[in-house]
Amino acid sequence: MKSNLLIAIGLLAVFVAASGPAAGQDAGSPIPQGVQDRFETQGPAGPAPKRDLNGAWVGPNGPTKVVYGEVPPMTPLGEQRFKANKPEGKFTIADTNDPIILCDPQGFPRLIANRGVVEGGLWFVQVPNRILMLYQTGRTWRDIWMDGRELPKHVNVTGAPDAAYYGYSVGHWDGDYTLVIDTTGTDDRSWLDQVGHPHSTDMQVEERYTRIDQKNLELTVRVQDPTIYTKPFQLLKATYLWLPKQDFPETLCVPSEALEYMNSLGNKLVGAGAPAK
Repeated sequence: MKSNLLIAIGLLAVFVAASGPAAGQDAGSPIPQGVQDRFETQGPAGPAPKRDLNGAWVGPNGPTKVVYGEVPPMTPLGEQRFKANKPEGKFTIADTNDPIILCDPQGFPRLIANRGVVEGGLWFVQVPNRILMLYQTGRTWRDIWMDGRELPKHVNVTGAPDAAYYGYSVGHWDGDYTLVIDTTGTDDRSWLDQVGHPHSTDMQVEERYTRIDQKNLELTVRVQDPTIYTKPFQLLKATYLWLPKQDFPETLCVPSEALEYMNSLGNKLVGAGAPAK
């Protein structure tokens, strides 16, 4: 219950901070004490193992920082959809239409862009034909297929799969230390980031995870979505750090607790009237 309340409070803090464009933002936050304690005993880093990301990492927005890239001009459809979104900070918590305010899935790549409200744990599990990416917040996972399959060229049409909140992902190694993940078919009901930038189901996302050494993992995320944006762009860069104790607590967004929080505290803070439903 405590961790769930923390995640609700943390989400509100993120929304309040997100009153301007994502471009150029440095979204780092102080290291939560629970995470800081885990890193106090961390010694020098050894060399990175080859083609191996297995284990638990923390970041971004935990002990590290996220640096957002510059969002390019949008297409007319992109502008229309962006104006329809109402992020908290610009709008009150009673007026926002942010999909995750009532615990809808964060979707992808917001799952990364809005990571680490509390600690931001990520666990890689490598198995013979795929890599599982397990996320602390929301107890969410992604399947990264490594068996050479092709991504769906279309979604939401006859003979094609439905769009998915976390899309369809395939991966490959670029050398011995960089995992490249390509994702398509992402459900367009989610936002790209906490500011409210939209995306379409045609969006293509590339993640590059480069293991610098035993304890540092660098990430770059690029987005290509010609339906919404006039050119490809780098969404963010971030660093993940190895967790020495290899564990992280449960942090869930629970709808009933989110409603209770909004009605007992959130609405009072912003002076909203009718209770949230």
